[in-house]
Amino acid sequence: MIRRGYISVYALIVMSILMLTIYYFVYTTHLESLILKRTNDNIQSYYLAEGKIQMALYDKYYDEELHPYLLKTFRDTKISQKDITLDPVDLDKSDSFSNVSISLNVATTPFELYLSTQSDYNGVKTRVTATCTIFNDFFEMGKPILNPSNVDDGQKVDFYKLLNNIYDQINLDYNDLPSETYGGQFSNFEKFSVNQTSENTFTLSAFRKTMDEPYIEYIGNNNLILIINKFGEKEVELILGNDEVKQGEDEASTMILNGLIFVEGNITIFNKFTFNGIIILKDGDIVVEADDKPTINGLIISSNDIIAENIHISYDFSKIYKYGTYIPGFIDPKLLLIKNYE
Repeated sequence: MIRRGYISVYALIVMSILMLTIYYFVYTTHLESLILKRTNDNIQSYYLAEGKIQMALYDKYYDEELHPYLLKTFRDTKISQKDITLDPVDLDKSDSFSNVSISLNVATTPFELYLSTQSDYNGVKTRVTATCTIFNDFFEMGKPILNPSNVDDGQKVDFYKLLNNIYDQINLDYNDLPSETYGGQFSNFEKFSVNQTSENTFTLSAFRKTMDEPYIEYIGNNNLILIINKFGEKEVELILGNDEVKQGEDEASTMILNGLIFVEGNITIFNKFTFNGIIILKDGDIVVEADDKPTINGLIISSNDIIAENIHISYDFSKIYKYGTYIPGFIDPKLLLIKNYE
């Protein structure tokens, strides 16, 4: 009887150990399943948030929301925040967060763009912030002249790609011009001349061999976006200043212009001249006919090598980002990193 009782107690102990072992395996299996599900939900929640960043950067929301915001911000030089609201059809059914917040940091070099958003997947909430560059790298190299000779061999393919994009796509949208900026785009004249008539007024004269009198437009301030394409197969010339004024006759007068000038041909400069902004040349050069060297604060971009000996030129990014917004490919956000704040 004692032996049989001992066996019963032993069997009970063994069964208890087995039950505990089975319970432990069931518990750990369930726990692993929960951990795996939680991990999967975390990953899915992160991917949903990252997807919203990608949509704001590269999808329809870039063309409709982000790019116009960046254009207006840098043209007006007024830094502000903005929210992009995503369409419900672009969201997961379980995700109720539809906003992507945009902010800028202009205290850094280069400037930084931040995109922040949240997501909710099966109760797992994830917050992410993406850090991006804003402008095409070539414009932030710090070089006052961009032409084939001062671009590294490894960058030449990208440089010519940028040039061709500018030459093919540059176009003036008059609706986007600030009220205090003159805009002109021409392709049916052979020669142009910009002269100052008073402190804040200028005339733009355009000539063609078949014309008895020049075509004239009056410019009421010194801010301009001027795009001059060649006339048929003929390259054009833009004259800045009055070529009829002899050197020394008007030494106190300096013509000052701000903005963007694009010319498929040469620019010839007479008299004292200062330009704040960006000059782009296609198959042309800058010819200086004045005693005083002209001053250019900003950037020159050219398909030819520019001889800068007769020009005072300094890289000025404050002018570049303001007027670069009229150049195709200037705004070119690139994603640097995404931080997860789950």
